[in-house]
Amino acid sequence: MAQLYYKKVNFSPYRDRIPLQIVRAEAELSSEEKAYLSAVEKGDYASVKHALQEAEIYYNININCMDPLGRSALLIAIENENLEIMELLLSHSIYVGDALLYAIRKEVVGAVELLLNYRKPSGEKQVPTLMMDTQFSEFTPDITPIMLAAHTNNYEIIKLLVQRRVTIPRPHQIRCNCVECVSSSEVDSLRHSRSRLNIYKALASPSLIALSSEDPILTAFRLGWELKELSKVENEFKAEYEELSQQCKRFAKDLLDQARSSRELEIILNHRDDQSEELDPQKCHDLAKLKVAIKYHQKEFVAQPNCQQLLATLWYDGFPGWRRKHWAVKLLTCVTIGLLFPVLSVAYLIAPKSRLGLFIKKPFIKFICHTGSYLTFLFMLLLASQHIVRTDLHMQGPPPTIVEWMILPWVLGFIWGEIKEMWDGGFNEYVHDWWNLMDFAMNSLYLATISLKIVAYVKYNGSRPREEWEMWHPTLIAEALFAISNILSSLRLISLFTANSHLGPLQISLGRMLLDILKFLFIYCLVLLAFANGLNQLYFYYETSASEEPNNCKGIRCEKQNNAFSTLFETLQSLFWSVFGLLNLYVTNVKARHEFTEFVGATMFGTYNVISLVVLLNMLIAMMNNSYQLIADHADIEWKFARTKLWMSYFDEGATLPPPFNIVPSPKSVWYLCKWIHNQLCPGDDSDNEQKRHENLKTFTERHADNLIQNQHYQEVIRNLVKRYVAAMIRTSKTNEGLTEENFKELKQDISSFRYEVLDLLGNRKPQRRSYSTSSTEVSQKDETNEDGAGEKSRAKSVSFNVANKKKDFNVSALIKTMSGINMVEEKPKSNGISKRSFVRNGNRVQRLSSSKKESFKRLGLLFSKMNGHVPEPSSEPMYTISDGIIQPHYMWKDIKYSPMDREREENCSKSEINLNEVAYSGNTRLTGQSKECPVVCTSSLHCASSICSSNSKLIDSSEDVFDSWGEACDLFMNQWKDGQEDHVTTRL
Repeated sequence: MAQLYYKKVNFSPYRDRIPLQIVRAEAELSSEEKAYLSAVEKGDYASVKHALQEAEIYYNININCMDPLGRSALLIAIENENLEIMELLLSHSIYVGDALLYAIRKEVVGAVELLLNYRKPSGEKQVPTLMMDTQFSEFTPDITPIMLAAHTNNYEIIKLLVQRRVTIPRPHQIRCNCVECVSSSEVDSLRHSRSRLNIYKALASPSLIALSSEDPILTAFRLGWELKELSKVENEFKAEYEELSQQCKRFAKDLLDQARSSRELEIILNHRDDQSEELDPQKCHDLAKLKVAIKYHQKEFVAQPNCQQLLATLWYDGFPGWRRKHWAVKLLTCVTIGLLFPVLSVAYLIAPKSRLGLFIKKPFIKFICHTGSYLTFLFMLLLASQHIVRTDLHMQGPPPTIVEWMILPWVLGFIWGEIKEMWDGGFNEYVHDWWNLMDFAMNSLYLATISLKIVAYVKYNGSRPREEWEMWHPTLIAEALFAISNILSSLRLISLFTANSHLGPLQISLGRMLLDILKFLFIYCLVLLAFANGLNQLYFYYETSASEEPNNCKGIRCEKQNNAFSTLFETLQSLFWSVFGLLNLYVTNVKARHEFTEFVGATMFGTYNVISLVVLLNMLIAMMNNSYQLIADHADIEWKFARTKLWMSYFDEGATLPPPFNIVPSPKSVWYLCKWIHNQLCPGDDSDNEQKRHENLKTFTERHADNLIQNQHYQEVIRNLVKRYVAAMIRTSKTNEGLTEENFKELKQDISSFRYEVLDLLGNRKPQRRSYSTSSTEVSQKDETNEDGAGEKSRAKSVSFNVANKKKDFNVSALIKTMSGINMVEEKPKSNGISKRSFVRNGNRVQRLSSSKKESFKRLGLLFSKMNGHVPEPSSEPMYTISDGIIQPHYMWKDIKYSPMDREREENCSKSEINLNEVAYSGNTRLTGQSKECPVVCTSSLHCASSICSSNSKLIDSSEDVFDSWGEACDLFMNQWKDGQEDHVTTRL
């Protein structure tokens, strides 16, 4: 096993151990660089600033260094959302690199705006790209900021980038053969496919579509359809493309959810993208957008409740309160209208503008009339199959009966209706509907039946016993085709089940199962052909004639089956019927005593039955069950989409009259025909043509103006929908986000930054020199002490308060230094140059921190004063530690009462001699560093000055948990706070 790690064999006595070592070691960081990155991560502004200033002078650290995770100081600041550190780093010309992409991925809006506004100073020395670890980059070369922002779907960041006129490369078609696509695919096919996927992932972003598209609904339709087609071609990324397609569908549906009135809904669904079609005033309210949604299979959009509400209102126009009526009243109404369809049709033919003529044009009435007409046609087919009118059964060319003459107008009406539908919708749209294909097959069979009957009537005149007719007699073929067409006509009635909420899902499931049956038949036919070929090859030599069989019958249809595998066609039939158990096993026997042949034949026959019955048939059942379950899971959406397609076919103008009345020329059609003939034969003079031209121009101008107004209304509605959608999206994201690990990290970073700011306010400190372990995950920080030549040590002592009654320990590192020389140090700016606008962009996070600092300092002063003034219980032992240096002389403190003699003695003492330490540990009291000549000062106040300190003082050692529980203590004493005690803590901001 060790040889898997090392090529050299280790002959050490510990052969059961595998020695490990780092084989891909990276360059180690220096202690200064580790301290620099640690300060950035903790938000220590002063230490970072000091490190950057030293780097500019001494070049002791590389400000562009990276930690073992590949993060530079700028990336760490972005991850912690520390905008002050970011601006400090950028002011020192740190290498930016992929910082903008990193900020976009982390969705730090303030950092993105800061980087977008950042301008590199002229002549700056940046790290060359080749010197950076490009392979370690988290982003591929084709990823741009706008693409990454679209991937994260951050509306605010996308808006910032779109306002700067960014662009996205237009993806080529999957079968594009241009030079760019061919060369890119040849060089790196994986990168080419990934680049296309990244582009489509960006284009499918709902926020990007809402911001950059004039018609976001239509854009979502087309993009979703394109992604669905692309998933069928690029099978390697099929799941990704299908997910993006579903995302576009959800966006269109969610955008429609924001509609609040019927007016907005009508403006959206009636809008047209083709300007030429909108100029037709008769097509301004034909639900054009809904037709486009059906064309692109946007089932979620169509099944949306708002859309269905509008459709139901249009469908039941003229029948107010239809859904609230009793089912018996509904049934009686439908039957009455269905029986009166001839009367309504004749009324429409005579007077289309009359009350009855307009009544039949309503979608619901039109549907009932067409259904009644088709039921009448099926009733006549039933009469034709029962042979009510007796004819000579042996006549070779019988004339049509009365029932057949009555069926003929319906057949012609169906054919004329299909021709008009194909003409209006186009051939492609016609063939994509399976019911149209079924209608085409049914009408073709009826035409073939009529043609064969005419041939038989013309060619055969006499009578002849039917048993003597040849197999391919025209009458026999016509009867067979007519029987098949009757079956298709009856099954065509299933399409009407879509209108019912109970039968509709079953009808859709049946359609899905037909696809599964076709897939099963493809595999089954392959198995059937394979075994048929083998059995026919085995039994071909044992074929017998009909005279050798009982009753002179040959084949599997005989009473005693024989010759089941004599021919290939007979073998196929035998194997097919054996699936249903209609074939006996003795068909594998032969008359000769060839037991081996019989055994092989029986084995092959049994194997076929096992494969077809046990394997394939159960597989078909599982596939059909899966298809039904898919429909059942989305039954409501699937049914509403199918019902909408049925309703839309009756909303369109035309096809008002049902068969057979649709083949009767209406007076309107006759008038249009006569007018066209008159214009062709007798053209008008030039004056009439000029007048008509002016009228047409005026009408065109009016229509164009109306079109502009409608388009303006549509844009207003879309703008409102987008605003509501974005607001709802932000609310949903905030609700679903909850409390995550990022929130804890942000809180930890805020506390750490505030800690160092408080330490800066308490005294001027130098960056600590820390030693780190070689581990990349754990850093052990050790404080170093600097010794002077005289042996003097500048020790830092902490002030610890032990509050027994609250059971809390508070450790506060007081940065108090010796006063050998008092100098003023430079204060850190409050905002560090960051504009107010950038804070607002970052969700007012920095403003909230800044506004809470004053309250935090106030609470900190409360803590110090209360803890000093607290009188402990007898059981508690207080611990006090006052550091070596005192900021101001005691006689200058306002809360200490001095006598003139004490004041004189105090002035004679040096500032460094005043040192009082009282530490209690387990009852042992130790007193160190106290000058006996100087007065003992007892005060209840703790005075701290933040900006006045010694220039050559040492930094006090401090633990990492200095302010672990200061906030809780502030809350405990808040009720006892007095305004006059605010003077006990002096801070300089």
